[in-house]
Formats: sequence, structure tokens, C-alpha cells
Amino acid sequence: MRFAVGAGLLSATLTGCASGSAGAAPGGDVPSPVAASAESTTAAAVSGIPAEALLQPADVRDATGEPLEQGDFSHVRPLRPCGSDPYPSDSTRTDAVAMRFTVPGAEAGSTPSTVVQFVGRHQAGGADKQFTEIGAALAECPGGLGKDQHKWTIVESDDDSVLVKIEQRFGYADEDPATVAHYAALATVNDAVVVVADLGWENMDGSEQLVRDLIDKAEDRAEIIK
Repeated sequence: MRFAVGAGLLSATLTGCASGSAGAAPGGDVPSPVAASAESTTAAAVSGIPAEALLQPADVRDATGEPLEQGDFSHVRPLRPCGSDPYPSDSTRTDAVAMRFTVPGAEAGSTPSTVVQFVGRHQAGGADKQFTEIGAALAECPGGLGKDQHKWTIVESDDDSVLVKIEQRFGYADEDPATVAHYAALATVNDAVVVVADLGWENMDGSEQLVRDLIDKAEDRAEIIK
């Protein structure tokens, strides 16, 4: 999938049930663990997903990836707007890896971004089932801007990918609480689920355009997963 600005745009902001805090934004709430079967704690523990299937330094402005511990940023591993309850399709996941990149800003001296990549390899048909379940969760749990909540808005979607805005209201340091917007894209590639999220920096917004660019690269890299 190649996201095109304006193509398939879903303009309505979903409102309704509240989603709890399922992960941490930089400077935000404390991550909570996810009961996701077969999710590996570090990249080194994954045997079924080759390193070449992940974003490479050349893709992320020469940033080096660091393995994430299980539970860190769990709301985007994969997208979990309804909180930490597992999806039925989690049981079809055979391997998974999550990496964090501190991506420099596009201009010298500009603010970096915390980029998270998650890749889950599933049994045949499992990735499609997970994508369907995540779509249902986005409709069921759009969340809100209350304490320890995320607000999930679909920006664009099609049959095998979705781009979302994830908003959260929190105070950083001595500043008054403000609404911060992050972005995440999810796609299926063969029997894999791929997520790329820009979680901003401290109380700074993430970049929708950076996520659009990186999900294209992440999909290309993941093609080697069989």
C-alpha cells in the first residue's frame, strides 16, 4: 500500500468508548504490558524475522534501532485502541520484533522523533485476521482525551493498511497539559503485520509525513518474510 494524501480519506473523527492507557508516549503515561502470545522480548530472540526485514539505518536518517522490552509502547505493538486485552489472532503469531529508532529531524538542529517499528509474523491467514480485528477495535474504542487515555482517529485506510492519528493530553515538566498528536500506520505484508509509529519527542507532535514515508519502506523490507 502507498498512502496518497486525500485518497480514501475518512474525515469523521470516531467518538465513543474510551480506551485506556496501553502504552507510553515520550514524557507521557507509563506503559502497561500486553498479553500477546509469542511476542519476543528483544530482536535477538526472534528467529523467524531476519534483520533485513526491518527498517535499516539508511531508511531512518542513519538512526540505529534498539530492541524494545515487552510492554514498552504496547499500544502500537500492534495497534491496540481497546487496551491490553489480546486479540484472538494473537495466538497465530509465531514471531515478533519491536524496535525503537531516535530519528534526527530533517534539518540540522531540529527536534528528533521517537519511531517505533513492530513486525509480527503469523501463521497462514493470521495477519489478515489480525488486521480485521484491529479495524474492529478502532471502530469500537476510539478513546478520548481524558486522563491516561488515547484518542484514535483513522486518517486513511484501505483493504490492507490503515493510517491513524493517536492523540493524548498530558503535561510535560512544569508545563500545563496539552494535546499531543502521534501517528501510526499498520499494513499486512504476506503473513506479517507491520506497524510504524512516530511518537514524537517529549511533548512534541509526531509527523504524519514521516510515517507515510517509513511505512512504504517498511513494507518493502518485510516482503522477504515468508
